[in-house]
Amino acid sequence: MVFNSLDAQREAGLDYIKSQRSHGWVASEVVYNDGGFSGGNTERPGLKRLLADIRAQRVDIVVVYKVDRLSRSLTDFARLMQLFDDHQVSFVSVTQQFNTTTSMGRLTLNMLLSFAQFEREVAGERIRDKIAATKRKGLFVGGNPPLGYRRPIPEDPDFANKVLRVIPEEAAIVRRVYALYLEHGSPLGVAKQLDAEGLYARRWSTKGGGSTVHKPWDTSIIHRLLANPIYIGKIVHIRGRRLPKGKGRGDPEIWPGQHEAIIDQDTWDRVRTMMDQEKPKAEARWTHTHLLKKKLRTIEDVSMTPANTANAKGRGGKHIVRYYISLKASKQGYDTCPIGRVNAGIIDDLVRAMVLDRLEAAHGLTLDEFEPEVRDHWVREIIERVVLALDHVDVTLRLAQIRACAEALGAPARARSHVQPDSRPLRRCHFTPQVRIEASERSGVSGGREVLTTALQIKRHDGRRLLLSPEGRDLVPRLSAGGTPVPLPHIVRAIGQAFAVHDRVTRSGAEVNAIAKEHGIHRARVHHLLHLTRLSPAAIRAALTGTLSPQIALEDLHDAADTLDWSLQAVRLGLNGHGG
Repeated sequence: MVFNSLDAQREAGLDYIKSQRSHGWVASEVVYNDGGFSGGNTERPGLKRLLADIRAQRVDIVVVYKVDRLSRSLTDFARLMQLFDDHQVSFVSVTQQFNTTTSMGRLTLNMLLSFAQFEREVAGERIRDKIAATKRKGLFVGGNPPLGYRRPIPEDPDFANKVLRVIPEEAAIVRRVYALYLEHGSPLGVAKQLDAEGLYARRWSTKGGGSTVHKPWDTSIIHRLLANPIYIGKIVHIRGRRLPKGKGRGDPEIWPGQHEAIIDQDTWDRVRTMMDQEKPKAEARWTHTHLLKKKLRTIEDVSMTPANTANAKGRGGKHIVRYYISLKASKQGYDTCPIGRVNAGIIDDLVRAMVLDRLEAAHGLTLDEFEPEVRDHWVREIIERVVLALDHVDVTLRLAQIRACAEALGAPARARSHVQPDSRPLRRCHFTPQVRIEASERSGVSGGREVLTTALQIKRHDGRRLLLSPEGRDLVPRLSAGGTPVPLPHIVRAIGQAFAVHDRVTRSGAEVNAIAKEHGIHRARVHHLLHLTRLSPAAIRAALTGTLSPQIALEDLHDAADTLDWSLQAVRLGLNGHGG
């Protein structure tokens, strides 16, 4: 047998593996040779067999004679290294002392990957330059053409001309969108009208033979149609690299296109004017679920960041619980931070009520008549920061923003600046916070702040942490839009489940354990719930109407049901009456 270069390379690799025997290295019996194949690509049988064994976790370390024995393409080499890293496989070059099991080897790998990234970026710049040059000529480049246009097809007489063609049926829909917007002034109204009229955008066939149908209209689709200059015969190009989502993009360039316009300039201008008028309204809304995002801190001046979790709601549903968590608690453990985390709905409601009450009482500014999004936008603008401690909360308001809010809302709001306290509607809070005005405002300096301070206690209640007054009362009444008390959902749910199981047992005679198994509830939980059916009508009425004391937990209701004396139940639950 002729001893060739492949044999020499394998022998060198085996010798290197023997030198690492003390580290547990053992040579594989499989030979991964690619004699006669070029290292310029990855279409090689030996390499494919090696990669298959790596994915099957049969290889821990890949040993080669030289780096270029694996691949001569920097891009392919980077991809292979990524695959190795994903499967925790090290890479060793015998003659070049390249070994990713060591820190120096990983440094060398990172340098090679940097060159690979440079190669990709240079290629990307060439592509972007080509796209920019094509768009400057007025030709559409990239992706599917927007609704109303299509690319040339071989059946077209002038197929060589790559200018977009108009699809008459789709162009009529585009014109309808613009007309409806001028009529309704609302993208949502346009979307509903199009759906009601049964108008759909294009349907086309995929390469696999399937078909794609336009999804129902929504505001994002309408916005894209109304804001795309392609419909007035223009081509848009975004200069520079595309930035990550949420980081913005480069400045747009608009060039005259060679395609036919669908919308006339006058219609376009009227639509743009209406959309520009809508922008300030959209910007003056706060639609996030956490009102105090980037505003809330602990008494230790640690930021509290928004988070949420999904709790089981039964029957496969989920209940989303929003909260703020201290960065110190999340990074170092809850035992390092006395606050830890707090329910977002509770602290948001408390701070919102404090701000709205102060605006109305001291500044004659009422925001109740505005939409919640607009109201919360101004609440956030006015709040500078919120500091939460175990026994109080401080809310700092910016007086300059209060004046800006009054000016933005117009003369009617300013006219209420002399509202008498007796004429105010029912307060949103059960308390009056202490107010401290900073010295800058007293001395007449523009700006200034008000600091609202409210005493509180953080108490665990039915597995939740509530913010209560030092006397144990709700700081903010749970009221509906009509001003009636709102019961606690988990108490209502527990009582409803209790009577549902009780009704099932009495009507069908089914066993409690069987009912628990059927509904996926632990039998001990079912027996615990059934105990609530012993409550008096007065106790159940108070629980379902939200008139129970905030200190009464579900377990208190269960304990009160230990006795069948309804008068004693009323005493234990703090009810005014003692009967049913």
